[in-house]
Amino acid sequence: MNKKELIRTISQELGTSISQDKITLILDKAVEITKRTLVAGEPVKWSGFGSFIMKDIPPRRFYSMRLGEYVTSKGTKRITFIPSRSQ
Repeated sequence: MNKKELIRTISQELGTSISQDKITLILDKAVEITKRTLVAGEPVKWSGFGSFIMKDIPPRRFYSMRLGEYVTSKGTKRITFIPSRSQ
């Protein structure tokens, strides 16, 4: 399901009370707030769905065939999703 299909499905479930434009705005704001919260270092928990957390990936050492020597990568951060146990 892509974003357009999700908006169409939500609109059908709610009936004609909310337009698809308003649903799109609400969905975009929810994603924006989720991103901002994760960047701040706080987890985002949606009851019955799961949690999003920002995970630190430490630097690692690997052999570069191109350079012919060992290189250390930069550490990074990655968003991780943990599904809810209740289904």
